[in-house]
Amino acid sequence: MSTYTGGTASSLEADAELERTLDRLEARMEALQHSMRTRRVSPRFELWRHDLHETRETWFRLVDPDGQDPTPEGS
Repeated sequence: MSTYTGGTASSLEADAELERTLDRLEARMEALQHSMRTRRVSPRFELWRHDLHETRETWFRLVDPDGQDPTPEGS
């Protein structure tokens, strides 16, 4: 039987869920960047760029809600 209080267990679960979410967002950014590099002439290029921008914003917002994305746009 666990001796954790509800707050401690909930905090650990929330931290683990945040870590999984960040990992998924990182994997998505890598996949989008790969698609953009290898298929620049694709009609979906602009969609991928927009999706990458939104995914990056979400990742930074979760990591540091008060911070800003240090990566210049388009890189």
